[in-house]
Amino acid sequence: FTALPPLSCGGIYEAAAIAVDESDSTAGQVLLLGGYSEDMEVVSTVHLVDLASGVCTPQPQLLHARGEFAAVRLPDGRIVCAGGYGPDCTELTSVEVFEPPARGALDTAW
Repeated sequence: FTALPPLSCGGIYEAAAIAVDESDSTAGQVLLLGGYSEDMEVVSTVHLVDLASGVCTPQPQLLHARGEFAAVRLPDGRIVCAGGYGPDCTELTSVEVFEPPARGALDTAW
């Protein structure tokens, strides 16, 4: 293991981490999806994290706040998020698909 800089977005617990293809980062980038805040509230946030700097760039949020869920990146770049727990520890049975930004779109990070 190698130590990396702390995250600029603060504490995020039990988020799903998905690697993304990015040639501009020396250490790579990951998306952190959902999880729990420092107050242990389930969140719908999505952050693109540059592992070399620890800088978190906010992305469009999940449709549902989710913690402890399954996530996978499909070959076409879409990310599927399924199940997990929502607010008040409600079991989620929903599935949502997170689309990567359109190629050539302005202000996109991945």
